[in-house]
Amino acid sequence: MITSKYTFLTNKYSSGDTIIVNYLSGSIDLVEKDDADELKSRFQSKNWDGYKYSDYFLDRGYVFDSEEDELEKIREKYLEFSQEYEKTPTQLIFSTSFICNFACKYCFQEEYQNSKKVIDNEITDAFFSYVNKRFGNESVKPYITIFGGEPLLGGESYKKSILYFLQKSVEFKYPIAIVTNGYELINYIPEFQKLGVDIKEIQVTVDGDREHHNSRRITKTGTPSFDRIMDGIDDALRAGYRINIRSIVDKENINSLPGLAQYVKDRGFLDYPKTKFESTLGRNYELHTCQKTDKLYDRYNMWTEFFELAKEFPVLKEYHQPQFHGMRYLSENGDLPFPIFDGCPAGKKEWAFDIHGYVYGCTASVGVEKFRLGSYINPDEPVNEEQIREWSTRDVLTIPECSKCPVSLSCGGGCGVLAYNEHGKIHSPNCRPVADLVGIGVDYYGIGEE
Repeated sequence: MITSKYTFLTNKYSSGDTIIVNYLSGSIDLVEKDDADELKSRFQSKNWDGYKYSDYFLDRGYVFDSEEDELEKIREKYLEFSQEYEKTPTQLIFSTSFICNFACKYCFQEEYQNSKKVIDNEITDAFFSYVNKRFGNESVKPYITIFGGEPLLGGESYKKSILYFLQKSVEFKYPIAIVTNGYELINYIPEFQKLGVDIKEIQVTVDGDREHHNSRRITKTGTPSFDRIMDGIDDALRAGYRINIRSIVDKENINSLPGLAQYVKDRGFLDYPKTKFESTLGRNYELHTCQKTDKLYDRYNMWTEFFELAKEFPVLKEYHQPQFHGMRYLSENGDLPFPIFDGCPAGKKEWAFDIHGYVYGCTASVGVEKFRLGSYINPDEPVNEEQIREWSTRDVLTIPECSKCPVSLSCGGGCGVLAYNEHGKIHSPNCRPVADLVGIGVDYYGIGEE
């Protein structure tokens, strides 16, 4: 009898109670205190002879009779994952410009601001010609995400060009997602309705309560943006569009999240179903530019801080339900989510395009020359087949470190760009503290409590 290489132990955040988890088999158990010491000892020694729970552990997939049995399980789950992955629509991300009407303190695209080129009809026609040929016959219709810079800029000339782009998305039946700062959203909603754009989601960044948001996300002319953004969100929800409020979190604004949550509740946004309204928290971090790291959280500390805030301010728990590596899914469905063999869709289920005509693997790589894969405008531009192959074959079974990591089937190897930045190669891991976050999630959702 062998220990599955995907079995790991962790501790419940507040009590320290032992938890055993295996994402390959989809099993998780809280361990009785009287049994915890023996389990830890046997797990460390990998000796299960005579263990009183050996049959139960075998049934739950924490242990296997042989390595071949586990390999067979891996092959089975990988095939199921691949089949489901193929049903996922490809996301085609289009950067309409590198220009923005905001002057956010932490913008990772600040180094691209020297590019003043914006979308025009010629670029739009070239983009749709390319994607119709390249992705038009996929069994699941792709969708297009527009972002920038800022995709919803004011100004009549730009607005005319972006509406032409959206008109083409309607003509070719591509659903649209929008990543925006929300400042001009209120003016675009009537245009979306007039064109009949199939909008999958509008993601709007709001960095806390009014005071904190306005100190971080102001226009280039110094105008506060909170109230105008919220009015736009309100109009979008009333028009039937799905809104995702995303907050970029660091030590300067995390304590303002309860105020944002209360505002959102008072405004009635939480009365909408989850299919129409949700929230997302993103950790402020270094991507391609440097920031003062004393204000940045690592993942574990950000979520422990959030956990403590949610205990003090219950409205925060109403506002945001973190994933905690499958613990939210477990609390809602009674099972762990399916194992994730690949958490980086770049060059597979995600492609990105900029207004200079270049193709990239994902949002995080747009505008970075070393990640350029080809051109959708210039047929003579060389295609970086080697890097495309790197992206397309990257998963937890091809990354050496991930192939031996017990938590890899939850993080899926992480972000390929961050992995490259840290290790100098795409086939390397971008690690997350999965076990510790599971311990917080079990506590947050009261999993296993009577």
